Amino acid sequence: MTERVLSLSSCVRYREVGDDGVLVHLDNGRVIVVNDVGLHIVQALAKPRTREELAASIASTFDVSVDRAAADLETYLVELEREQILEQGA
Repeated sequence: MTERVLSLSSCVRYREVGDDGVLVHLDNGRVIVVNDVGLHIVQALAKPRTREELAASIASTFDVSVDRAAADLETYLVELEREQILEQGA
């Protein structure tokens, strides 16, 4: 079975502000500020990615284990889903 890919919702725009990022959901007007790791994830989601690809990218960029990156990523993805920032593909 192929792992589903995730991508940034087409209703979300983001900007880098220093080391952080600002996300704006165009449909509901919500503004969300994310830290450097959150910004890295959002930027990576500009193209469809699997959870495994995202975790590997986080691990290499922030010098943490893939297991730690994957665990923290899952927590963060739940938050992004709640804010309607993610789209899931096949």
